[in-house]
Amino acid sequence: FFLRGMALPPTPEKKRRRASEGAKKAKQRNGDVEKAQKDAPASAAKGGKKKRRKEKAGKAAKTGEELSTTQERNARKRASKKRAREVGSSDPSMLYAANPLLAPTVLAARRFFEGVLWSESFEVHLGAVQGWRTEAKLAVRAGKEGLQIGLFAPGTHEVCCIDTCPAHHPAINRAVTKVRKACEDLGVSGYSEHTGKGDLRYLKLDVERATGKVQLTLVWHAASEEAAGAPLKALVQRLSTMPLWHSIWANFHPAVSYVSRIFAFESDAWKPLWGAKEMLRERLKGCLVPYDAPRLCFPPYVFRQANLCAFEKIVASLRRFVAPGSRVVELYGGVGTIGLHLADLVESLVCSDENPHNEVCFCTSTADLPTKLRRRLSYRRGAAATQIGSLPLADVLIVDPPRKGLDDEVVAALLPGGVAAQLRLVLYVSCGFPALQRDVGRLQEGGWTVTHAEGFVLFPGADHLETFCVLER
Repeated sequence: FFLRGMALPPTPEKKRRRASEGAKKAKQRNGDVEKAQKDAPASAAKGGKKKRRKEKAGKAAKTGEELSTTQERNARKRASKKRAREVGSSDPSMLYAANPLLAPTVLAARRFFEGVLWSESFEVHLGAVQGWRTEAKLAVRAGKEGLQIGLFAPGTHEVCCIDTCPAHHPAINRAVTKVRKACEDLGVSGYSEHTGKGDLRYLKLDVERATGKVQLTLVWHAASEEAAGAPLKALVQRLSTMPLWHSIWANFHPAVSYVSRIFAFESDAWKPLWGAKEMLRERLKGCLVPYDAPRLCFPPYVFRQANLCAFEKIVASLRRFVAPGSRVVELYGGVGTIGLHLADLVESLVCSDENPHNEVCFCTSTADLPTKLRRRLSYRRGAAATQIGSLPLADVLIVDPPRKGLDDEVVAALLPGGVAAQLRLVLYVSCGFPALQRDVGRLQEGGWTVTHAEGFVLFPGADHLETFCVLER
């Protein structure tokens, strides 16, 4: 019988049925767990492995253990991404724009020359801090949100987009905007270092200061104009309708593996696609000479100072130390930016550089000079280390090396027992202060003395200093 709220005990048959259903449910639960483990995404397992590898690499770095090649490469990638996050999207060329004279390299140079100069102080010159850059090389990369055009964050290949950089001449900012819009409209892609694919790798922009027009170079990920095909042709056609350009060039750079160089340097890698037939020309109006200032030639495949307005002051300062009638040798001479402004002072000047294109630029510029001055100037093609044979005939040596500084062969020629034992004056224009410190130290040991030095902030905002240094013995 039943009482309210109570029930009869289960029958044996009901007990057996419940036990059977419970066993089925338990089996099903165990099967679901096994299936979930079996079907778990591979990425989860990989994530665990990656985490363990990171921990292992971190421990190895702390304990001094040797890392494998893969571990070293991955460590560099992680460090690169960390630096990019720390820098953020800020323009790396403007880090010290608030006070360029407090940049670490400027302060280091002041300390160095305090202990080197005895008869005078080390003066640092600062020009315009905005709109000074008339030459720019900008990376173009494929990004998640479209085309990225700008500079790499320090120590990384992460692009900081700078369509409107305060340091750039206004024409460069306008040019970047025009190129970006044209690329987006036509579907031209930026280069991807991860896949090795894409169209546009870099932009090189040179401003003709007298007109404000831009010589544009498109560094294209292809071996030739034919290989570049329709995307390049369409982009040039679109850009050529704009009055901004002096000329449009292509540099065909098909490398698919990681390379740090911006351009391909093969002679057939450069091609003019549109615009002026004459090379872009510039006069250094800030460096007064008693003859018509030479018109320097700057096609896209030669070196040009990014801040010509400030570099004019260096050339003007250097002229003060060249005595009339001097026999001058200039190494690392480029297109003759310095030497062509000494024609009235020298008995002879031999300029040289390893870029095979520079000689044509130099000779084109000398064609504008009076015959009397033109005959004093000559050019030799070759690296600085191959030109030291001309030093025994020189009274003055001018050097303007790249950031790595003087070649060992050049320093050796200036030391006791070297081929330039009779030389008494070296005018050193440096764009790499650490290398200048090293070279000055070596020359001092060989009997040279620094008698004058000046600093020029050519890149306000960056940690950089151009230095003009006079050494005598």
